Amino acid sequence: MRAELFALLTAACWAVGSFLEKKGVTLGNLSPVMGTTIRTVVSLVFLLLISYPYWHQVKAAGPKPLLMIGIGGGILAGGLGIIFLYTGLKTGNISTVMTIAFCMAPVLGAVLGYLVLHEKLAPMQLFGMLLCVLGAFFVIYFKKH
Repeated sequence: MRAELFALLTAACWAVGSFLEKKGVTLGNLSPVMGTTIRTVVSLVFLLLISYPYWHQVKAAGPKPLLMIGIGGGILAGGLGIIFLYTGLKTGNISTVMTIAFCMAPVLGAVLGYLVLHEKLAPMQLFGMLLCVLGAFFVIYFKKH
């Protein structure tokens, strides 16, 4: 149950954070790249402070894990993913953008876990994934313009 609680806390942070980010880039008429830069700088300062007790782990980890985190989290998720999110938030409705982004990310993650990591998927998990895809479809198809 602990992992699920952290997942819910993540969702709450992302929902409120995305709301504030949409308001910020819109009110400030900021480009998605500038919004991402501001987010990243603030995140960097915050994370440098709270991660200080763990800095010794970087040296022990070796280059391959650091490269994987750098490319996956830094470039793909934290860089391009956030630029794409900000572009969607600036130009579209938060209800549509967030639903697509945050419904499809776990589905795609589960598919990658299945295909690459050989994780097992129960029939009800597959059904849940189908519901996520259908939910995203309904949000897109029935959105008010």
